[in-house]
Amino acid sequence: MVTDREILEAVLAEVRGLGTRMDGLESRMDGLDSRMDGLDSRMERMEKCQERFEEETRDNFADLRLHLENITDRNLSILAENHLNLINKMDVSATWMNRIMINEVKINALTDQVNRLQVKHS
Repeated sequence: MVTDREILEAVLAEVRGLGTRMDGLESRMDGLDSRMDGLDSRMERMEKCQERFEEETRDNFADLRLHLENITDRNLSILAENHLNLINKMDVSATWMNRIMINEVKINALTDQVNRLQVKHS
């Protein structure tokens, strides 16, 4: 038969075992807390890096927008103006070409008439 003392000693041994296990659990929790602190600091560094990246990206887009407005738009305007000048020069050239072709047609007609007259009078 088991005495009350033996039961109490067994319960005490179990409680001491639970205490040891609780101490181990507390140390593991402390380790987890320190790892979480490390994770928090890494997250803060990562957030700072992301903010810096976003700021640099905004700056780069602003630089690109300025370049487009200042350089590309101006160059397109210059090209458009020169294109207009080129078209005007082509129009002048085409007008002269038309006049030359009309004169050639007239000369051919006149040459044909002269040839006919020579044939009639010879």
